[in-house]
Amino acid sequence: MNKLLVALFAGAFAIAIPAFADDSDIKPLSKMQTDEAKAARAAAQAKWNAMTPQEQAAARKAARAKKLMDATAIDMVASENMQYTPPSKEEQAASKAVPKPTKEQRKEDVSKSTKPTTGQ
Repeated sequence: MNKLLVALFAGAFAIAIPAFADDSDIKPLSKMQTDEAKAARAAAQAKWNAMTPQEQAAARKAARAKKLMDATAIDMVASENMQYTPPSKEEQAASKAVPKPTKEQRKEDVSKSTKPTTGQ
């Protein structure tokens, strides 16, 4: 019965989604628009290649500043949570300095964490 319900809902979902997704106003690019886009990209690449490294760095910095200004609060929180900072050399050394337990200590820890079996 559960499999039948799951199949029924999946089928209804598969049929309903394309009906709702067809309301978009997005149209494919015409040949002229495609040519214009390619020409604009080529012009932008030529302009970028003509810039000095300092100008390129300034352009990157300005683009990053604009992106940060346009970011919403949710974007900022998400980017803070997604950033990874590798541990420093001191932190790596401190983690390696922790002594490893001996076989006897591990055996003792395992015996403490397991429940004794009852002969049922």
